[in-house]
Amino acid sequence: NYGSKNFFTDSIIPLLISSILSLLMYIVNTDVFLQLKHIVSIGISIIPAMVALILTAYTIMLTFIASDKFSSIKNTDKGKKLILDLNSSFAACLFVSTISIIIMILVSSIANLGIQIERPEIVNYPTYFIVCYFLVYSVSILTGIVIDIFNSGQTVLINNEDQNNDKSNNSPRITQNNDNH
Repeated sequence: NYGSKNFFTDSIIPLLISSILSLLMYIVNTDVFLQLKHIVSIGISIIPAMVALILTAYTIMLTFIASDKFSSIKNTDKGKKLILDLNSSFAACLFVSTISIIIMILVSSIANLGIQIERPEIVNYPTYFIVCYFLVYSVSILTGIVIDIFNSGQTVLINNEDQNNDKSNNSPRITQNNDNH
């Protein structure tokens, strides 16, 4: 199941990328508010498409799981664990993407209000980091989903190949007798 260990492992790359980008914004001394609005607009356009992709991938996985070809796998303890792991991975991916969408909408709405504050960098830099983190996390967690789909497909193919080999080894063979009398 997708637990805190997976969350921390999956957070390493997004934390690094977000930290590097935020540090670059600080060093270059660019307009972080402008960059924040830009990255939010990218996130708002990308993440909903990712959610659709996740749901499509989940439908494909359910088709795999419901198929007869997967039945021998899902009846084993390892197969049941695989299915639970896949479900929790998809749930985590949808959860993170949903939180990302909510954050992007909130930040975009607040940014468009035009609120003037005395030291905007105190708000803008941490907000930029958070937006970057969730955007990168949402994209990077998709890698795990793609790997899960690939592994499930491989499992089905390998299992089918093993079953076909078993059937061909157990089937009666017709041999030709070449006795020359």
